[in-house]
Amino acid sequence: MELALSNHVAWIDRASLPDRAGVYLIARGEPGNTVYIGRTWGAKGIRHRIRTFHRSATTGQKGHAGGVTFHGVFDGDTTGLFVSVHLPDGIDPKPEILHPYIAYAERRLIWEHVETHGGLPVCNSE
Repeated sequence: MELALSNHVAWIDRASLPDRAGVYLIARGEPGNTVYIGRTWGAKGIRHRIRTFHRSATTGQKGHAGGVTFHGVFDGDTTGLFVSVHLPDGIDPKPEILHPYIAYAERRLIWEHVETHGGLPVCNSE
């Protein structure tokens, strides 16, 4: 099964991201240069999680561990970021089904990154 990703959204346009559960990839410089892969199944969705990442990435404040790491690695400079998402379309929204699917999709995308690049995205810790 292929995990379909959305077109890349420029960081400045991140408010257009969906307010749904799913997986997101953040890239820097060019869309294929992934620096973080994350997930959310919270009620506020991907848009809120990206907002939390941005706050942590630019200030270093807790709230999103990947964002705090980004702040340390890139000194809070969000210039040239892109976001792609994978939405769980067609997956039963019951938490006991949706949550494992999203966890699987995130881990699979991380694994594909590790296979291709020989390690985790720079802002992922596990």
